[in-house]
Amino acid sequence: MIWHKWIVCDPEDLGPAGSPTNRGRRDRGGVESGGAPCGHQKVVDQDGELLEKRAREYQNQLTRLFLESPEGRALIDEDVEGGWANMMMDYGLNYLHVTPPQMSPGDLREILFDLFPRKVSAEADEAPNIIRELQAFWTFLQREFRLENAADCLKILDDSAVRRLRRDMSNPANFDMAKSIVMMGKARGFDMTTEEGINEWITTYNAEMAAGFGQRSPTRAIPTVSTSVEKSPTQSQFKFSRKTAKSSHKKNRKKR
Repeated sequence: MIWHKWIVCDPEDLGPAGSPTNRGRRDRGGVESGGAPCGHQKVVDQDGELLEKRAREYQNQLTRLFLESPEGRALIDEDVEGGWANMMMDYGLNYLHVTPPQMSPGDLREILFDLFPRKVSAEADEAPNIIRELQAFWTFLQREFRLENAADCLKILDDSAVRRLRRDMSNPANFDMAKSIVMMGKARGFDMTTEEGINEWITTYNAEMAAGFGQRSPTRAIPTVSTSVEKSPTQSQFKFSRKTAKSSHKKNRKKR
């Protein structure tokens, strides 16, 4: 594999002097820059199954490029926390099998207004930060890679998207089983960011159910920790990368 200015490419996809070729313009995972796609960065196999290692590399590299971009640095200056762009890519890859260049406005709506409310264990008040970060991410993709779909995706990310996302993320009827468990624990004051806190909450929940006076989960049954509460490694990686980028950005500003 070769590190290119834009994204990782297979050597066979590079033309003279290491420039991206025009092969595979519509291939899965190809990222365009200046109209030249870095082709054949496939993240699914011929059967439509996700190539997890390659997808993770693709996602991590695109996240790094975003963090190093003017748009990413602006978010750091604004102290916008989250990792929402990385989470959007994660859901796109794992649920829809699409990369950002392939993502249609319909795909983005499904991720934002279906998967986020259903799976993201965050308070509804995070909606403005989520939309702000996704605006920055798609602006980065539009400027850096000239993605044809970026303009249409940006149209979705307006003030009405903030209102709808906040409403959908605050409605327990939209939560899946894992999110219901996490949000119930958070509301009761348990630390749902640690395994110890999760175990303590589940033990409490089960004991209350057995005694017949606890609040029943909307999903009725509560499974074990390993199957119910998923930590997103990509979000953790994003936050680590973000801290590194933030530290580097501050050092660079002091040098000026």
